[in-house]
Amino acid sequence: MSVITRLRDLLHDTLGTDDPAETGEHLSVAALLSLVARADGRMLKVEEEGLRVLLGSRFGLTREGAERLLAHAAEIEGTLDPSTTLVDRLLQDVSVEDRPRLLVLAYRIAAIDGTVHEFEDDLIWRTGRLLDLSEGEIAALRAEALKNLVQDRTRG
Repeated sequence: MSVITRLRDLLHDTLGTDDPAETGEHLSVAALLSLVARADGRMLKVEEEGLRVLLGSRFGLTREGAERLLAHAAEIEGTLDPSTTLVDRLLQDVSVEDRPRLLVLAYRIAAIDGTVHEFEDDLIWRTGRLLDLSEGEIAALRAEALKNLVQDRTRG
């Protein structure tokens, strides 16, 4: 039995949910975006709202559904090694075709407070590499995500 399967079973047993919005890809994406939002050591109101809006838009969730998803992601986050287990979850839960979109969302949540901090950029960059995206692909995704959002101080 894989770690992911055990984690899903634990989630089901602990949270008592059969709601697909609270397992699999939804939960993995919410955990990554939450990690990025807190990577600078704080969570601003604009970041909290941005998480709800981005997750709601991506997965067609109501505000309450996005809040519930974020709450469940926070509950399991303490049990995950943020650098490896989360990437393992993403590799299993997010299709190869959808991984670039995930990085765009991560850069948008990082920029929502007006600045992409170096550690946020580094976290997203490393995640992209672990998701088998090339440096050129990541640079293009960053440029796409940040155009018209911020004058960023990230890698060039």
